[in-house]
Amino acid sequence: MSFRKRGEVINGGNSGIRAVRQTLPNATPRDGPTARTTFGGRPLARHDVRSPGLSDRMQKLSVRDREISAKPGETAENGLDAGHPGVRPSPSSSHQTTSTGSFHLDKVLGHTGLPLGNSLLVEEMGTTDFSSVLSKLFAAQGIVHNRAESVAGTGNTHLIVLSIDQNFAKELPGVYKGSRKEVKKSKIAEEESKVTVQNLTGKTNPTRYKDLKIAWRYKLADEADDAGKSSEVQAEDANKLYSNQFDITTRLMPAPTASEISFVSPLQPIQTVLAQLEQVIKKNDKKLVRIIVPSLLHPAMYPPSMFSMAKIMPLLHGLRSLVKKYENRCVMFSSLSTDMVDEILIAQIENSFDSVMKLEPFGQEMIQFLEKAYKSQPNKVQQGLLHISKLPIFSDKGEMHVINSSYAFKNSKRKFEIEEWGIPVEDVDEPSENTTQEHIGTAHEISKQTNVALDF
Repeated sequence: MSFRKRGEVINGGNSGIRAVRQTLPNATPRDGPTARTTFGGRPLARHDVRSPGLSDRMQKLSVRDREISAKPGETAENGLDAGHPGVRPSPSSSHQTTSTGSFHLDKVLGHTGLPLGNSLLVEEMGTTDFSSVLSKLFAAQGIVHNRAESVAGTGNTHLIVLSIDQNFAKELPGVYKGSRKEVKKSKIAEEESKVTVQNLTGKTNPTRYKDLKIAWRYKLADEADDAGKSSEVQAEDANKLYSNQFDITTRLMPAPTASEISFVSPLQPIQTVLAQLEQVIKKNDKKLVRIIVPSLLHPAMYPPSMFSMAKIMPLLHGLRSLVKKYENRCVMFSSLSTDMVDEILIAQIENSFDSVMKLEPFGQEMIQFLEKAYKSQPNKVQQGLLHISKLPIFSDKGEMHVINSSYAFKNSKRKFEIEEWGIPVEDVDEPSENTTQEHIGTAHEISKQTNVALDF
């Protein structure tokens, strides 16, 4: 058995390696390509001799790690607050998404929301106006996100409405607070939680007075409240901040202000409209911007000249370019009535959006049939079908996600629901024994009066 020194090269080593070592000044036999050495009087670190491509990839990974590990209150490099309550990663593609204001619509989109940098078009057939409900839910969700707790205190979301209807901000639905009994219980709980003379003396609630007295003595009131919240409750609270439930019969109070929502008229020249939109987006550089185009090409808001492809398509392509330019903090929602637009123009409009869905309301005969089938359960009556033409990100990858007549929707007081569609079976009352005997007797009498026998 022979022993060799640690720095001795076996079989003479490689001439290429020896040549590299000779070119490096102050190099020792143990120095390798990644050893710490000096060159021209400047110390070289280990990563200085790596390939430039590898260092660039490592630098990109480090930037991504800093964005992922950012804490609430910190600002990521894209300018959006890392702790935004209305933004979360998609479970399907890890893209940052925001809620549309409807839990069921978020689920149908495949990302639990609309991914940032993408647009959604909701088309509607017929003379109904269900798409306007979705546009108002989309706007109300943005206002609720903006009014959530924010470290900077200046808000985190801004709305841009491309419309001449200034009353749109006053028609947004309010957050659903529960049934009448639940509202009464919450008011009673709020009154009991207030520190008043009656509560402290125990006149209104003696048991609460004892609890307050014990908590004050042992200074355990704050600790008990903090320890009472479990991880499940905290997760539920975070989900409520991301996607809220709205009551369509109420209004959002207080109404959105000019600092929360901006209106841009579509009657101006296209360059002016796009310039104003980009100016508002740049002004709110650290906020999530929601662009809403309600009732696109509605005759009451758009002149007849806008119904030509040479007028409307430059506007839509400009909106799409703005969303893609600020893809880290911008989304767009639009609604369209297909009965007032030509089919060729509709096809071109659909190509300018990342996701397209169609609402097909039921006719009067179908509604009557569903009401008769769900006579004992009127809450199950659907109001139309939902067709999916394109989904964001998935359709860009070439995946086929065209789904027709598989989902049905219904617009209730509390939420806009989307569920799987199936034709219900109408229950037919079984004939009783007396009814059957009477029917047989009647048939027998009729057979006596005729020459031809009637067999049943």
